[in-house]
Amino acid sequence: VEQIDGEMALLNGMHHLSAIGANIERTNEFYGGVLGMQLVKRTSNFDDPTSAHWYWGVDGGRPGTLITYFERHPARGGYAQMGAGQTHHFALAVADEDEQRGWREKLIEAGYRVSPIMDRIYFKSVYTNDPDGHIVELATVGPGFAVDEPLESLGVTLKLPPWLESQRSAIQSQLKPLTVPAWRTPE
Repeated sequence: VEQIDGEMALLNGMHHLSAIGANIERTNEFYGGVLGMQLVKRTSNFDDPTSAHWYWGVDGGRPGTLITYFERHPARGGYAQMGAGQTHHFALAVADEDEQRGWREKLIEAGYRVSPIMDRIYFKSVYTNDPDGHIVELATVGPGFAVDEPLESLGVTLKLPPWLESQRSAIQSQLKPLTVPAWRTPE
């Protein structure tokens, strides 16, 4: 798609993300039990009524907080391979580093493998895997993208973290120039 029109634009953020898991009860234990998200809906996959489709979220399932999983037994279709069209990971926001440390400890106590806290310049991250192997990131809200450039000019120039600066010319040579239309408030 060369141009995203008004019908497809993400004007108010994302509603939810969906993933596939092998055992919906095990998935519920992770999102509901360990991460404390609310199970807000249990239904079946409209395309396959024999497959469960459950929703977890916060604030009663407010759009933008929802994660849904379709239960698909591996024997019915195998496992996905990482590559084009696959999601590498998804991130859940945590307020600050104190909250992040608390979640990290809770995940470790529950027996999950968890990365150390990583400084990503714009936020701090920890990574774990859900029971099906999806990479789940817990990222702090701040400090934010304006940490190294003015808010008014975000995205105008390429910003790289210090550990990639030595590769700037190689990275830039692989980039396709973008033309970003001026923002206009939706009608």
